[in-house]
Amino acid sequence: MMGLINNSLTNSQLKLYGYFLLILSTLLSCTAQPNSFEINKDVKIYLHPDELGPVQQAANDLQRDLTAVLGEQPEIVSQLPDTGEVIIIASGDYFHGEKPSVEGWEAHQIYADNGRVVLNGADMRGTIYAIYSFSEEFLGINPLWFWASETPEMKESIEVDADFHKIFSSPAIKYRAWFPNDRDLIIPWQFRSEENYEAFFETMLRLKLNTLEGGIADYKSFEPPYPAGKEASTASKRGLMVTGHHMLVFGSGYNNWNRYWEKVRQQPAPQISIYDKKSLSEFWGFHIDLAQKNNLDPIWLVGFRGNRDIPFWEFFPNSPKDDPSRAKVIEEMVQIQIDLLKEKTKKKNPLMRLTLYNEMSRLVANGDFHIPDEDSLIHNFVAARRDHFPNKDLLTYSFNNELVGYYMNLQFNSSGSHLAQAEGPYKMEQNYRMVDSICGGNLIFSVVNAGNIREHVLTLSANAEMMWNFGDYNSDAFLKKFSCNYFGNQFGEEIAALYKDFFNSYWQQKKVDLPGFKRQYLFHDLRYARAAEMILKDMEAGKYRPNVLHGHKLDNPDKGSVGYFRVEPADNGVENQVEAMLKGTSASIEKLEKVTQKADEIYPELESGKQFFSDNLRGQAYLMLYLNRMLFHLNEAYKETSDMQKRRQFLQESIRDLQMAHQQLKNAENGKFTGWYAPERVFGMKKLENRMQKYMERLDSK
Repeated sequence: MMGLINNSLTNSQLKLYGYFLLILSTLLSCTAQPNSFEINKDVKIYLHPDELGPVQQAANDLQRDLTAVLGEQPEIVSQLPDTGEVIIIASGDYFHGEKPSVEGWEAHQIYADNGRVVLNGADMRGTIYAIYSFSEEFLGINPLWFWASETPEMKESIEVDADFHKIFSSPAIKYRAWFPNDRDLIIPWQFRSEENYEAFFETMLRLKLNTLEGGIADYKSFEPPYPAGKEASTASKRGLMVTGHHMLVFGSGYNNWNRYWEKVRQQPAPQISIYDKKSLSEFWGFHIDLAQKNNLDPIWLVGFRGNRDIPFWEFFPNSPKDDPSRAKVIEEMVQIQIDLLKEKTKKKNPLMRLTLYNEMSRLVANGDFHIPDEDSLIHNFVAARRDHFPNKDLLTYSFNNELVGYYMNLQFNSSGSHLAQAEGPYKMEQNYRMVDSICGGNLIFSVVNAGNIREHVLTLSANAEMMWNFGDYNSDAFLKKFSCNYFGNQFGEEIAALYKDFFNSYWQQKKVDLPGFKRQYLFHDLRYARAAEMILKDMEAGKYRPNVLHGHKLDNPDKGSVGYFRVEPADNGVENQVEAMLKGTSASIEKLEKVTQKADEIYPELESGKQFFSDNLRGQAYLMLYLNRMLFHLNEAYKETSDMQKRRQFLQESIRDLQMAHQQLKNAENGKFTGWYAPERVFGMKKLENRMQKYMERLDSK
């Protein structure tokens, strides 16, 4: 044929014919390889039969997400189909596609492969993260969808670019943890359903966290077949690592001391004592064995504290009375634990962490306690109690390339943020930037504490984002992205600015003493409750003290208290604490009135995230507005000692403010969170209102 063409056509004609063939070839190539392809209800999920259980769990979540978006449940298959729409879930090199397998700790990628989608992780968690990243990127399922009360938008199909390829490199901070402590609200809610129970585990993985801090045993762990506790088991089933918190050595707890001896050893429990190191070692050893038997993936917690989050000398009888002697006991116990761990795990350098919380922080700062020289020991420093900023032990420590961790409270159940978020992304970022700078860039572990989760999901998300992308993270950029994702692009930037205004509305009752550190001291919502109680106590006793907040039961210098309220009159430009509270709450009221007014303007215009906006920002701003008004009017009543009619009027306004705050909590109980605040006792809003009402009745009877 070519011979005939060559013999019958001129050179010019041959050139034209060649151009024609080239154009035709290009057109045919475009037809054969379109710029995009679609995934619809016929899609299948291919899961390699050797994938681990946690990957299977994440695949089940993807199946649920696809069902919610496409309207039909896709099949999960263990044999790769030759044709048709397929989402391929592959760890390591289980699948050889167009792109090489990704490498590095928890690294993952998503790519299009000849009309199929490949979700590939370098390891188990990397693959899990790839699954949830696909769900977010293509299905519109945000990491906080559960807490944000989101319903996925249904679609006929999902379009994928034919050359789509997105790589997520390894995280900047290797170990990234949540510590759900002080769970007065979430625990009753969790046990309503299995979906509720597992919600925060899934959320952790969607945010690309990898470690749960808590215990590893519950009451069932001390009877055959000796299972790990439900929480640790659920974390392991989901693919999370586990670690004990600062009073749970190897994930143990002394509240199980008797149960261990009676159930496992079948003998009476010996008297717990710092001098019976053999019994302590046996108890700790059981928990090491428990974790290994149940295939948990632990960061082993070493340390020595008492039960119920107290120093060991307040729990163990006949303990030393001075700090150097107490520090020596802790050093001995920690060394026993390290030796025991190496023996039982058969590892020269098992991964460990020592949490320098409360009394440990003081002992290290004063040079009484010396941290063991172990290459695999994470020196886990802790933010200052009650106000959460880098503490003295960290600021004065001489670092020499040690592994460093940092623990920061976002919720604190005595004087802290409880019903409304307060620390915020900016303060969180400044904490971690300072820590990383001080330790020379050796930050390897992060844990943030927020027991009830729901009120604090914004800053929890910011922390997760920062720990993965430490170098590039910026709180302004995060807030804009977060707000656009959850509330839509139209109002995203306005809402991001409103969040910032909300965090800046908190009364800063004491001037900063850490140079350059913004918002160091904050008057959190629980301080409003405790301050109101102290004022009422004086009013009931017929007293008036301008500095009423001194002498709180938790302010005890002998026990290392750092001060409960930290209200410094001079820092507020006044002479006493009552005047400081009046000035501080008045300023916050003015700021919060502007925040709530702006929120009210945005709220009816929102087309997405309306409920979440109401619960997470608008509602919390109103709550803090009412609490500020409550304390302002109560202080006015308190100082009105001569005119009881005026006192009564101010008290009535304070009661009304508190009732409005209580109503705001009820407004936030919706959908799956109906009854969320029913068990609330920490703030004690109803109890406080009843106390005010009784005092009002006393005034009326006179």
